[in-house]
Amino acid sequence: MTQTISQKLARDSLGNAQTFQGGVYVTKNGVAELFIQTAAERQAELREIEHERNINALFKLAMMAKKEITDGKGMTPEDVLGRLRAARK
Repeated sequence: MTQTISQKLARDSLGNAQTFQGGVYVTKNGVAELFIQTAAERQAELREIEHERNINALFKLAMMAKKEITDGKGMTPEDVLGRLRAARK
């Protein structure tokens, strides 16, 4: 739940952990100036961003692999294993 409060009310109430349990927009003259959220909310937001980045990266890799295969640049599993073994030596 997100709520909007004035700067004065924010100064008066946000110091109390019981009253602050979700995102709050702090306004000045009716215009949102600041968004405050709990550390747990921020961590969840950062985890979600990282998850989305990983999904996008995996999708890009899959599309690159598909293009290489259609361009005839693919390798058989045996070729891949051979190159990996050669790189270890």
